[in-house]
Amino acid sequence: MSREKGEKVKKKSFISELRSDGKINENFLNVVSNLTLEELVAVKLELSTKLVKGKLYGLPLWYNLPYVVRDGLMEFVSRNCKTKVDMASTLGIPYDIFTVIYRNYIKNNKDNKE
Repeated sequence: MSREKGEKVKKKSFISELRSDGKINENFLNVVSNLTLEELVAVKLELSTKLVKGKLYGLPLWYNLPYVVRDGLMEFVSRNCKTKVDMASTLGIPYDIFTVIYRNYIKNNKDNKE
């Protein structure tokens, strides 16, 4: 089923989605807002290592982290920007390059969800 011309689609923010899933609350958001992105990554990695008793051997974190961050960026712009031009501008990349990246992102997300 396709949208009617001029029909607007309301995007749900990632924060709203996590709130409705009960994964975060206002207190958590206040704590996160006081941390830098680097501190958040370090905390998440430290929590992950606790599950495997400090051993992350075999995981090429250094090489995969750029992809993890880019995936987070695409998640952010796809939920918070209205147009692809706006998304490209927010990311600071030319529109023609963005369209190729976005196409691959959408394709990979469909593959991962199936």
